[in-house]
Amino acid sequence: MNGPEYDRAKVGASLGLGFGFALSTLAFAGLGYLLDRHIGATPVFTLLGAFIGGAAGFYSLCRHAMAIQKGDVEKERAGNQSEEPPAKGPDA
Repeated sequence: MNGPEYDRAKVGASLGLGFGFALSTLAFAGLGYLLDRHIGATPVFTLLGAFIGGAAGFYSLCRHAMAIQKGDVEKERAGNQSEEPPAKGPDA
């Protein structure tokens, strides 16, 4: 797995996306379960919470995956440009 395409930060971010999706689905389903239990209803709110949590998790997953991909494109563009010296601050 060694090579230019292997990046530990990208792997870590991808694992975080999966955990975020699962956590949001479970959290909303859990809140729905507690609401069902408090009201004494059938598992309507549990299912509704699971669907809302899954949708929110999927939205977040897509948004962050696009940001990770955009970061790779910007990094590649920056690598193709000529190196400029860093700008000097006002105290230099």
